[in-house]
Amino acid sequence: MAEEDRMTLAPTEIYGRSDEEQQNGPKIWRRKTEEPPGNCIVYSLTIIVIVFAVCLILSLIFLRISKPEIETVSISTSDLRFGGNSSNPYFNATLVSDISIRNSNFGAFEFEESSLRIVYADHGVVGETTIGGRRVEAHKTVRVTGIVAEIGSFRLLNTRGLDSDLRSGFLELTSVAEVRGRIKVMGRRKWKIGVMSCTMRLNLNGRFIQNLLCD
Repeated sequence: MAEEDRMTLAPTEIYGRSDEEQQNGPKIWRRKTEEPPGNCIVYSLTIIVIVFAVCLILSLIFLRISKPEIETVSISTSDLRFGGNSSNPYFNATLVSDISIRNSNFGAFEFEESSLRIVYADHGVVGETTIGGRRVEAHKTVRVTGIVAEIGSFRLLNTRGLDSDLRSGFLELTSVAEVRGRIKVMGRRKWKIGVMSCTMRLNLNGRFIQNLLCD
């Protein structure tokens, strides 16, 4: 009975871990090393440089203020009279001009009342009138019509050479104007003066203006 009651325990076999199990065993994940502080400084400086360059480009585009462009679009004449002799030549006429004012800025251009003068050759001013002040919006062109100027040789102090010009049938004239106003861009105000200088030829026999050319 003692032998039957005795439990026979088989020796437990101990297996070692194979090389394959060791190689295919659970992997140990390690935390990635953080970027060194020097790289963060480089990135920050790069971003600052890019932002500064963008702001500089935008300021050159939007904050740049240029003067308005003015030119005579058309001009007609009426009530033309001329004649006299070599000692007392004369001419009188009414000129009606249409001018354009172009504002290429990113802000409105507001100008005050300005003067327009008509000059005969190099002898002097023979007529003068005014251009009413107004507002020209950003990137817009305004056309001012019906500007009337009475011209006449009576304004000249010296009429030397006028007789020969009258006999030739042509008078060389120049229309000159200065438009002064303020341009406001993003809260910044600046005074600008637009200058116009247009040469033309008054055809006395045909009673019209030809060869109109603006600088």
